[in-house]
Amino acid sequence: MGEISREEKLRSIAAKRYLGETSQESLALKNRPDHFPELDYFLSLLEGDLSPQRVAERVQKPLVALMCLQAPLELFHALGFHPFKIFGGSVVTTRLSSPVLPPVMCPMLRSALGALMLDRSGEDGNSPWKAWVAPTTCDWVVKLDDLLELCGIKNGCPSHRLELPHLKDRPESQERWLEEIYALKKFLLGVIGQKKLAAKDLQRSMEVYQKAFKAFSALIDLKRAGKISLAYFLAIANSFFFAGIEEWTENLKKILPKLKEEKPRQGPKVFLAGSPIFFPNLKMPHLLEEAGLVVVMDDLCSSERLFPGAAFFDDLSEHGLLKALAQRYHQGCLCPTFADNDRRVNNIIAPAHKDLYLGVVFHVLKGCHPFDLESLSLEPKLKDEGLKFIKLETDYTAEDSGTLLTRLEAFRSSLAN
Repeated sequence: MGEISREEKLRSIAAKRYLGETSQESLALKNRPDHFPELDYFLSLLEGDLSPQRVAERVQKPLVALMCLQAPLELFHALGFHPFKIFGGSVVTTRLSSPVLPPVMCPMLRSALGALMLDRSGEDGNSPWKAWVAPTTCDWVVKLDDLLELCGIKNGCPSHRLELPHLKDRPESQERWLEEIYALKKFLLGVIGQKKLAAKDLQRSMEVYQKAFKAFSALIDLKRAGKISLAYFLAIANSFFFAGIEEWTENLKKILPKLKEEKPRQGPKVFLAGSPIFFPNLKMPHLLEEAGLVVVMDDLCSSERLFPGAAFFDDLSEHGLLKALAQRYHQGCLCPTFADNDRRVNNIIAPAHKDLYLGVVFHVLKGCHPFDLESLSLEPKLKDEGLKFIKLETDYTAEDSGTLLTRLEAFRSSLAN
């Protein structure tokens, strides 16, 4: 038996620390005073081993690695796949990939790539991945193949890129996006060796996701009322890809009556915007809460923007259903990578929303260039509406927590003036 290489030792140490990191954050959530047993289902999905192999075993479906929520989840479901969004909130895995990646880079993607470096589930030839799908949302994802190569991650599965038109309001862009959805359908059919998608299967999947959206909307309403903390809201949203959609929805429905009985959280109410936040890196939710701020609304793609909305349809043909999906995922998306994105600002300052909070906390991960740039144009527009604004730039380390907390406490004081 040969000696274990230094690389293997480092990987083994990182894997143990990764398990400890997720378990520690889950335990911290369980020890909160607002914990109740029904929440343990969602925490159990997030703690310990977060490998794709574990997810595949749980859902009993082949996985498609998905780099962004822009791709219609209903289409994967209708063809028998489980879409698994590649994301990362681990500090441990960030350190694993950082030595081979650009120094100024999105820490979420660094963390995700580090987790993929840890994953050894496909080395026996029985990989849980059946395909990779990468919508071209940000520049980092566009360069995904180069990033995988730098990290030594071998992707032997079929891969497909969804070219995202970055102008939403042009008819030509909408037609182009529909063509991309058709191309995605053709690609996925090729992966499973089928020639046709049954319209009734797609309709059934769209109805499944409508039920999930309805339950999630009820959870959002409870957040508006201050009945659930941002930390728990994020944990529930982040757990979405770790279980089958039907099972996740049923467990979400079980906690709604209990949350309705909760007393509203006290403190100045704020809107959280900017870069996504992923478990186990819940530093920002904990700091906001420690500063006495109550997040009643957000536009994070890891949180409230988990669904772009329900896809409504009256044309039950395959074309009619795919068109409904294409429109909903393109028009309903509020990602800052779109060039014509006034809806994102309007979503914050809409009269129905504006009265819910006193200020906006804009969270930017270092290296997340679209959000960083957006903050510069967003701040004066919000201040013109009488809303207080603070921008917090951070990464996946804990060293800046004290400084961030001081700034948030000062921001809280300004909301009283």
